[in-house]
Amino acid sequence: METWPGSTVGERGLVLHSDTGGVVHSTRAAGSSPVSLLPPRSAVLQDPAGGPEVPAVPPRELLLQQVLHGRGGRCRRQRDVRLQTLKRLQRVLEELVFTEREYVRSLGYILTHYHPLLERPDIPQDLRGKRGVIFGNLEKLYDFHSHYFLPELEACQREPGMVARCFLRHRESFGLYALYSKNKPQSDALILHRRHDIFKRKQQELGDMMDLSSYLLRPIQRISKYSLLLQDMLTLAGSCRAEIQAAAELVRFQMRHGNDLLTMDAIQDCDVNLKEQGQLIRQDEFTVFFRKKKCVRRVFLFEDLILFSKTKRTDIGNDVYVYKQSFKTCDIGMTHNSGMSGLCFEIWFRRRKSEDTYTLRASSMEVKKAWTTDLERILWDQATHSRELRLQERVFMGMDRKPFMDIQPSEAAICDRAVNCVLPGRSKQPDTIHFTPHQLRFGIHSLRCL
Repeated sequence: METWPGSTVGERGLVLHSDTGGVVHSTRAAGSSPVSLLPPRSAVLQDPAGGPEVPAVPPRELLLQQVLHGRGGRCRRQRDVRLQTLKRLQRVLEELVFTEREYVRSLGYILTHYHPLLERPDIPQDLRGKRGVIFGNLEKLYDFHSHYFLPELEACQREPGMVARCFLRHRESFGLYALYSKNKPQSDALILHRRHDIFKRKQQELGDMMDLSSYLLRPIQRISKYSLLLQDMLTLAGSCRAEIQAAAELVRFQMRHGNDLLTMDAIQDCDVNLKEQGQLIRQDEFTVFFRKKKCVRRVFLFEDLILFSKTKRTDIGNDVYVYKQSFKTCDIGMTHNSGMSGLCFEIWFRRRKSEDTYTLRASSMEVKKAWTTDLERILWDQATHSRELRLQERVFMGMDRKPFMDIQPSEAAICDRAVNCVLPGRSKQPDTIHFTPHQLRFGIHSLRCL
């Protein structure tokens, strides 16, 4: 009969001796046919070639070890991925601060070496009084970044959420970039097109490889760099994503807003003061449907106005926009979806006929979503503001839901009053009627004539 090493055969069958000193009986009765038994889980296995004895690993423990090893491997891989992500995020933050220092240094370089040139008495005649045109609001940008933004970034360069809040806290100051972008074509016309030697001689004197026009491009490049760095932060950051997203949208708006302001200046024959219509939010070209008519219009969305214009190409190749019509945003409503294409939305009017509806078809879903989102926000803000104004008017006129609740009635404040009156059917000698506080409060209709 075949036996395992370390086993003996007794009267009751095969007896296995475990490595722990215990005895395990088989279930085979004495005298029955021999059977082959598997080794117990804790038995010691011997190499058939005569090698050393190797403890057998129990299958259940082996499975547990494999599971734990797999989980541990996944945990280590996840931990490694998180560490790599944090390192990449930290490099992005360090790049933001490092390039910010270089940017501030370049702005200071322009103001130190080129800005004073326009104060010299020998400057060309067509450059006199044109400092604002050439440099725009560069001085304000330098003051903002050197005195406020750079120190705040250096103080929180390891916290992406705090970095995003730096952008949001200076929302108004970042509006300087849209104004700078709007002025840039006029600056280029003076510097590049006329090729003044005064700036070229200064560049040669400084031994600089870059000319003034390249330096003046730095703010445009910087606002684009902010957008790229914030997008990288949004991809790598595990928390504070809402704040980083808001900062990225702020920067993208300023990048677009400069071009929008340039386009707005090209509107012609407009009988509306556009400077009084709030901020220009966006502008795009739409296919407009109105009363079975179809046309292409450049549409401008302000906080308080939506304006339709027609694009016209000038003789020199520039586009201008001829004013067609406009509507106050407080008088319109919006339907998000119209038609089957998914690219259309409707603008309608509260006090007009139902057929007076404008259907606007966008060039893409992104354009449509951006417009409907901004329009919805404007309409909600105006509805909230209008409601607050109505409540203030009601309070001012004493028409609130709880008028004069601060005036508390009091018995002590009302005394017995004597009123002279002439009762009908009696002599013309006035009688005196006494009103009690209760009668004065609830009306003289409760009196009974004497």
